[in-house]
Amino acid sequence: MKNLFLKLKRGNISGTLYLVFCIVFLGPLCCKSGSIVDAKTGRPKGAQGDASSGYYFDDIARYLGGFEIPADSKLKPFTENPDYALHREKMAAFWNKVRTQNINPVKEWRDTVLYKSDGAPVCRSDRAAFYPLSGADIINLYTMCPYASEYIMVALEKAGDIPHPEKNSPRYYQGLRNMRSVINNIADRNYFFSAHMKTNIVKNTEIPGIAPVLLAFTSGIGWRIVTMEKIYLSPSGGVIVAPEPNSGNSTPSGTPGGVRIWFRTDTDSRLRSLTYIEQYLDSAAVSPDYPLTKFLAQKRGAFMMLKAAVYLMHNNFYNSVRDFFITIPDVIVQDDSGFKYTYLRDAWNIQIYGSFTGPAIRMSVRPQNPVQPELAKFYKEQKPQELPFNFGYGSLRKPPRSNLMVARRKQA
Repeated sequence: MKNLFLKLKRGNISGTLYLVFCIVFLGPLCCKSGSIVDAKTGRPKGAQGDASSGYYFDDIARYLGGFEIPADSKLKPFTENPDYALHREKMAAFWNKVRTQNINPVKEWRDTVLYKSDGAPVCRSDRAAFYPLSGADIINLYTMCPYASEYIMVALEKAGDIPHPEKNSPRYYQGLRNMRSVINNIADRNYFFSAHMKTNIVKNTEIPGIAPVLLAFTSGIGWRIVTMEKIYLSPSGGVIVAPEPNSGNSTPSGTPGGVRIWFRTDTDSRLRSLTYIEQYLDSAAVSPDYPLTKFLAQKRGAFMMLKAAVYLMHNNFYNSVRDFFITIPDVIVQDDSGFKYTYLRDAWNIQIYGSFTGPAIRMSVRPQNPVQPELAKFYKEQKPQELPFNFGYGSLRKPPRSNLMVARRKQA
């Protein structure tokens, strides 16, 4: 894996400029290259397996996502159980709903409205895409910004581990059902319910944590998984692969950890990564010497998405989190639960979409609920077009009415 990554990093300047030209001016079709699949195995080139079981990570992603897997896969026998047949049936219904209601409308709006709007490119191939308070929602992040050089998600929930279908037990399939109950939040509301996450993912002993949900989602958005590794952040903010359980080494205590997924897609053969870091966000998490702070400081200029973000950035207790996070992106796509409009309006060029008169959900944010009268006035004056999809807490309205803000940092 290290050799593959070094080869990726040694690309010349002209190649990088060509790729940027493709993304900005010609779109994703220009960047389609040779096959990313090994002709002999039918799996992504360079695909690696789980050391303990020999499974290809691409196979387990497809297994969890409810898709067909190769006939020679060691997972194949575990697709013949009636409980797994039910899983495939339920996941097929999920993917049909989420593509119809979320992925396809977002793609069309992204290409015809968001990427056509005046200003700097929203999603750049040479910049990271960062999603704090994300849960497992890679679907929205990737659909909104499919060209990023890497994806970074930070949330409170445990990263978890690879589930092993060889257990083939009633408890295992109950774990799959619990995972589906959380996944369906994306289809129904297009965001995750924290209570469901805690009950059915964090406490799910058979399908543990965020990692299995991420794998299930990546299979449905067209990723071909090369490998997945447990990671932690070094004191300097570097990403370190965690030692194997029986290696005699251990991960340092008190350091942020998570998982990293390496992938390719049919329309982009670059070896890219999704890094998920489990972290409670408070002043300690963004202190200058903390590994997460140093890691994220390396990603300045990134695309950032915030949605259904519990109005954390409105709460004075989290001012240090807000003040650090605002230094990272050059482009922000968010609903009203992200940064306050008044905090952005002077230093950012702002475009608004959808509908906003006040928050769709009331939370115990101090010193007061985030009503944002200045933002409501801006919406009343601008009269922006409605959004053709749910985004954030707006899905809770009757009928659903979401708001979305695109902020581009003004050049000094």
